[in-house]
Amino acid sequence: MKISCWIDYNCPYCYIGITRLNKAIEELKLKDVKMDIHSFELDPDAPETCQSSTLERFGEKYNMSPDDAQKEIDKIMEWAVAEGLEMKYDKSRFTNTRNAHRLTKLAIQSNNQEILNKFSYLLFEAYFTKNLELADKEVLENIALESGLNKEEVKEVLESSKFDKEVELDERVALDTGIRGVPYFIFNNKHAIPGALPVSEFKNVLKKVKFEEDFAKEYEAKMCK
Repeated sequence: MKISCWIDYNCPYCYIGITRLNKAIEELKLKDVKMDIHSFELDPDAPETCQSSTLERFGEKYNMSPDDAQKEIDKIMEWAVAEGLEMKYDKSRFTNTRNAHRLTKLAIQSNNQEILNKFSYLLFEAYFTKNLELADKEVLENIALESGLNKEEVKEVLESSKFDKEVELDERVALDTGIRGVPYFIFNNKHAIPGALPVSEFKNVLKKVKFEEDFAKEYEAKMCK
């Protein structure tokens, strides 16, 4: 089964959504699930260092008063806690994520699902739990090495524009596909699911996709006899 995910690492809904999806996969004991991560920068022009608090950004983005913005931020953190995540979204330090996405391409190039999954998880954890700046190249290098990526290859990416075109292609595909927000999931290039669904709903989607796969294999086997 192939799952294509468009995410950004400073998006709390992406962290929650990926966590819920992985829970659904584990609970159904699905094997041979390939998850591709595609880039979607919520703010391609975000600064290299943090310029404002989460409360300020949230209020400005959604035109909310400080009190209303704080309530929404608290609600998001409660959802995360319910999924077993330690999320300090209120203290997050928003910066540019282009380099994080370029390194994600390196992780994908490794053709190792475990490395890709670990790298993505550690990026979310760095931002939401440790409240580190994801534009910080030292932070990114440490995460990449902890994930199992090659040090020289990591440095090459961070010191160049490598994978820029791949990131931009992801975002053009998203635009052409009508993706306007993240997380966004496409199962087997067929079933499009926007948003951080509850685990139960992700399980329903996975069961449907698995049924289609099994039916297709059974039909093909019969036709080959």
